[in-house]
Amino acid sequence: MDPDLQRIDVKLLAEAPANLPLDPFLAIFGRWRREEDESDWIDLADYAHMVQGAGIMLIGKQGSFSVNEDAPGIGLLYSGRKDFQGPSQKRVAEAFRRCLRLTKPLLSEPEYPKELRPLPGAWEIFINDRLNFPNNDETDKLLRGPIKAAMDALFGAGAYSMERDNDPQRRYAFSVRANNGDLDALLEKATATAK
Repeated sequence: MDPDLQRIDVKLLAEAPANLPLDPFLAIFGRWRREEDESDWIDLADYAHMVQGAGIMLIGKQGSFSVNEDAPGIGLLYSGRKDFQGPSQKRVAEAFRRCLRLTKPLLSEPEYPKELRPLPGAWEIFINDRLNFPNNDETDKLLRGPIKAAMDALFGAGAYSMERDNDPQRRYAFSVRANNGDLDALLEKATATAK
């Protein structure tokens, strides 16, 4: 039986100059929050004053989306909280799909700072549920296979590396580095895999 994996975070890393102002995201996310859509956005939080912190976060009932400056670096983070269904592989692919569905329109916003350049082959995956999935060998036996299967579907078997964060004090997580990474193609593959 598959575990009830719900708290999945996916971060698309990016390149940016030091001290990139995050104010444009307040305008963009503020507008998104006011617009009617299926995301049910309920709040907007500004943590830009924190060094290597949560950045600017749009909070919804299903999850949140942010420009995030936590380690290992700046990027676009989708934090899923609920409504994941099916086997774990599909749930991980769905987290990627949600992240990409928000990233694509964000990149097209007029205020989006062009100095923030996404790296489509550089991703971080966090299982943000230490109570049910602590960073230990038991969790690794349970989740590594499904996460790897999702990465195989997205990037192609053998076309990426996947390195686990083994620190038991931190969340169960992987750094994924892929040879290829076109955002349109990744969204298409994530959508197909999540079905």
